[in-house]
Amino acid sequence: MMAKGVSRMLSLRRVLEGVGEGSGISRAIVRELGKGDRVGQGVARMLLLGNSIEGSLRSLSEDGSEEESMLASLIVAAPSSSAPMVGRTGGALATTLQRWAEAKESRALEQKVLRFRSLVTSGILGAVTAMVATLGPLVGSLSSALGAPSGPGALVYGAAAMTAIGSGTLGAYTSGRKFYANVAVALAAFGIVFLAASPLAAVTVTGPWGVK
Repeated sequence: MMAKGVSRMLSLRRVLEGVGEGSGISRAIVRELGKGDRVGQGVARMLLLGNSIEGSLRSLSEDGSEEESMLASLIVAAPSSSAPMVGRTGGALATTLQRWAEAKESRALEQKVLRFRSLVTSGILGAVTAMVATLGPLVGSLSSALGAPSGPGALVYGAAAMTAIGSGTLGAYTSGRKFYANVAVALAAFGIVFLAASPLAAVTVTGPWGVK
């Protein structure tokens, strides 16, 4: 599905191409922008109501993206110069700007996908680390039976700290200052899994030689 910004730039490019081929500026604007999104339809409606080209395109030249503003300014300047020449030159420029906008949209989409994957990875990290922290006391109980001390509390805190550090590092790599979202997701998953699996920590493990 084409993004609204890229679709609008395509309409502006067609307007310039139409002007370059000798079509009237107002007619090209109504024909191309009128069948676009709500912003384009608003521009066409204002033009049909008798507003000037400059006034009708103000919403694009002032509130649109830099690419849209540049193309709208070319269309506004066309009546005061050689419209066909402006249309042909602007059409070539619009093609370049459209490709640039498409590349930006693609990069933004890739960044969103990477961001989502990093959040999923942080959640998995928290869940797996919590499970390991839950099973730790079982191993600790066996070690105690063999004469070694166990410390499940320290294990839980250490696992939570490792989860926060690991997810924060991943978040800083994928989203910069918004790394805290990764930390929050990881710790939430850690807490949920640990609380759900914590009854396992109450299991008493008998030593290998049985009860004396």
